[in-house]
Amino acid sequence: MAIKKIKNGEATFRTEQKFNTVKDAVDSINAITEEEITVTEIKIDTTRIKKEEVKDNVDRQQDREIK
Repeated sequence: MAIKKIKNGEATFRTEQKFNTVKDAVDSINAITEEEITVTEIKIDTTRIKKEEVKDNVDRQQDREIK
Protein backbone atom coordinates (compact mmCIF):
# COMPACT_ATOMS: atom_id res chain seq x y z
CA MET A 1 0.00 0.00 0.00
CA ALA A 2 1.25 3.46 -0.85
CA ILE A 3 0.06 6.86 0.33
CA LYS A 4 -0.41 9.58 -2.30
CA LYS A 5 -0.32 13.28 -1.39
CA ILE A 6 -2.13 15.56 -3.87
CA LYS A 7 -1.83 19.35 -3.76
CA ASN A 8 -4.02 21.69 -5.83
CA GLY A 9 -3.42 25.37 -6.23
CA GLU A 10 -2.31 28.24 -8.41
CA ALA A 11 1.04 29.45 -9.67
CA THR A 12 2.31 32.77 -10.96
CA PHE A 13 5.01 32.46 -13.57
CA ARG A 14 7.01 34.41 -16.16
CA THR A 15 8.29 33.15 -19.52
CA GLU A 16 11.11 34.54 -21.66
CA GLN A 17 12.06 33.68 -25.22
CA LYS A 18 14.08 35.57 -27.84
CA PHE A 19 13.07 36.22 -31.46
CA ASN A 20 14.66 38.10 -34.36
CA THR A 21 11.58 40.18 -35.25
CA VAL A 22 8.45 41.52 -33.57
CA LYS A 23 6.28 39.56 -36.06
CA ASP A 24 8.01 36.29 -35.09
CA ALA A 25 7.45 37.08 -31.41
CA VAL A 26 3.76 37.91 -31.90
CA ASP A 27 3.22 34.72 -33.95
CA SER A 28 5.50 32.62 -31.68
CA ILE A 29 7.51 31.29 -34.62
CA ASN A 30 11.23 31.03 -35.42
CA ALA A 31 12.43 31.42 -31.83
CA ILE A 32 16.20 31.72 -31.42
CA THR A 33 16.18 30.47 -27.80
CA GLU A 34 14.19 27.90 -25.85
CA GLU A 35 11.38 29.26 -23.70
CA GLU A 36 12.50 29.78 -20.09
CA ILE A 37 9.79 29.51 -17.44
CA THR A 38 10.28 30.98 -13.96
CA VAL A 39 7.74 30.27 -11.22
CA THR A 40 7.50 33.34 -8.99
CA GLU A 41 4.71 32.39 -6.58
CA ILE A 42 2.81 29.24 -5.60
CA LYS A 43 -0.46 29.18 -3.66
CA ILE A 44 -1.67 25.79 -2.41
CA ASP A 45 -5.45 25.70 -1.96
CA THR A 46 -6.03 22.09 -0.88
CA THR A 47 -3.99 19.07 0.15
CA ARG A 48 -5.47 15.56 0.04
CA ILE A 49 -4.05 12.25 1.23
CA LYS A 50 -5.17 9.03 -0.50
CA LYS A 51 -4.40 5.37 -0.04
CA GLU A 52 -3.20 3.68 -3.20
CA GLU A 53 -2.88 -0.04 -3.86
CA VAL A 54 0.29 -0.93 -5.75
CA LYS A 55 0.17 -3.75 -8.34
CA ASP A 56 2.99 -6.29 -8.46
CA ASN A 57 5.40 -6.23 -11.42
CA VAL A 58 4.57 -2.65 -12.45
CA ASP A 59 7.26 -0.58 -14.14
CA ARG A 60 5.68 2.88 -14.09
CA GLN A 61 3.67 5.04 -11.70
CA GLN A 62 0.79 5.58 -14.17
CA ASP A 63 0.11 1.81 -14.15
CA ARG A 64 -1.10 1.98 -10.52
CA GLU A 65 -4.76 1.75 -9.62
CA ILE A 66 -6.31 4.07 -7.06
CA LYS A 67 -8.79 2.37 -4.73
